[in-house]
Amino acid sequence: MFEDFITVAITGLLAGFLFSMPIAGPISIIITSNALKGKLRFCVRTAIGAVIVEFFYVLIAIYGIATLYPYYKPAIPYLLFIGSVITITIGYKILKTQLKIDNLSENIVDDKVANRGGMRTGIFLNLSNPSLFLGWLISSFMVFSFMASVGLQTGGLEKLLNENVDAVSKIAGPEFKSAEKYSNENFENTEVVNTPSLFLLSVVYAFTVALGGLLWLYLYARLLVKYRDKLNIRLLEKVIQSLGIVLCILGIYLGYRGVKLF
Repeated sequence: MFEDFITVAITGLLAGFLFSMPIAGPISIIITSNALKGKLRFCVRTAIGAVIVEFFYVLIAIYGIATLYPYYKPAIPYLLFIGSVITITIGYKILKTQLKIDNLSENIVDDKVANRGGMRTGIFLNLSNPSLFLGWLISSFMVFSFMASVGLQTGGLEKLLNENVDAVSKIAGPEFKSAEKYSNENFENTEVVNTPSLFLLSVVYAFTVALGGLLWLYLYARLLVKYRDKLNIRLLEKVIQSLGIVLCILGIYLGYRGVKLF
């Protein structure tokens, strides 16, 4: 059993770190734009807020999504609209960014007022992103299925995830049809017995996923802050403004998805 916890913890840490690397998501874009301004404290707080929500999303996706999803599903269009408004608003603010030469004179902006609101931003953005539920359900299932196929012990989490994928694919409708192709026939006739150890394994996985994501976002922000003065200030300004445009487009897409679900 101890080996199962170690395996799950290492898997969660690696999954959280690696799956946080793409910089096309709202959290990564916000961290990128603010790190290029030298606002490391804001970036760290944003990352902490984001991974707090991610911890609960991953835990629910692993352990309770089949039970909670029917109640959660009606709220998805409204969450998408809220996420759309928040994302577009933040994107517009980033788009209006104008850097000054003296902004780059220090590696880190320590002013508390300038760094205010980071954690709130991370929490709200991830909380209003329903795709995190389904995204972590699918990605975690694929990871644990691979681990089981190579003989690594995961304490039965791969069977629990298979059960969740099957259950949600039946009730989620067209937005989750793709989940059916990930269902593993080897686990179809295997009964999952919920035990305290299975719940603890789910908590360990969710926590280490959040920890891995926080580690990557911190290192990423730290590197950008450290080397941002190597870039031309006008180029830096254009990069930040471009990220604002991308964030606005993502916000519009979230709103479009919300309309489609009505």
